[in-house]
Amino acid sequence: MHYKKFFSAAALVTLLSLSNSAFSSDPIGPISDEETSYYVRLQYNGEILPFKTKITGITHKSGKDKGSPLTRSFIAGGGAFGYKMDDIRVDVEGLYSQLAKDTAVVDTSETNVADSLTAFSGLVNVYYDIAIEDMPITPYVGVGVGAAYISNPSKADAVKDQKGFGFAYQAKAGVSYDVTPEIKLFAGARYFGSYGASFDKAAKDDTGIKNVVYSTVGAEAGVAFNF
Repeated sequence: MHYKKFFSAAALVTLLSLSNSAFSSDPIGPISDEETSYYVRLQYNGEILPFKTKITGITHKSGKDKGSPLTRSFIAGGGAFGYKMDDIRVDVEGLYSQLAKDTAVVDTSETNVADSLTAFSGLVNVYYDIAIEDMPITPYVGVGVGAAYISNPSKADAVKDQKGFGFAYQAKAGVSYDVTPEIKLFAGARYFGSYGASFDKAAKDDTGIKNVVYSTVGAEAGVAFNF
């Protein structure tokens, strides 16, 4: 009868082993340590230096042929809604920006050139956050593409209300600071550009302005809320 005792003991050990394995295993699989969250971002983005702007049809002053007909304007702002996955962020951003007419470049004969050029832009951005362990400061870089809705740089009555769509793109670099786990302040440099916006020829009062190339170097600063 010894074999009966042996098989009974073996069965008991097997049941105990299976029971211990069942209780110690995770029934829902391994838990990921990936950090994910949604966020809303509000910012000021001033256009400090027009990098390259060109408006076809504007007459420049003598000696200013290569100068930009547009100059800095500090009227700008925007916001974004996005999703963060560890070191990668993706967001959809809306921007308003403005450049002013540079009277030092535009010839005085151009009486129909508007005092400013405005752009409403929508872009999809991708960022990479460079995490620094045990530090509240995080450097970041980002790029984005989208479209810009640009006002006509002519104020002639027949065409002043025209708007044109152009391709928009940007690149950014900066740092963010963790005020709390849910609130971050950020500041950085930004390059923004748009091309392809064009305007129909007017039947009258046409200044000859047709195409706009718009690109600037600026700064951004704002606050982001994670949730």
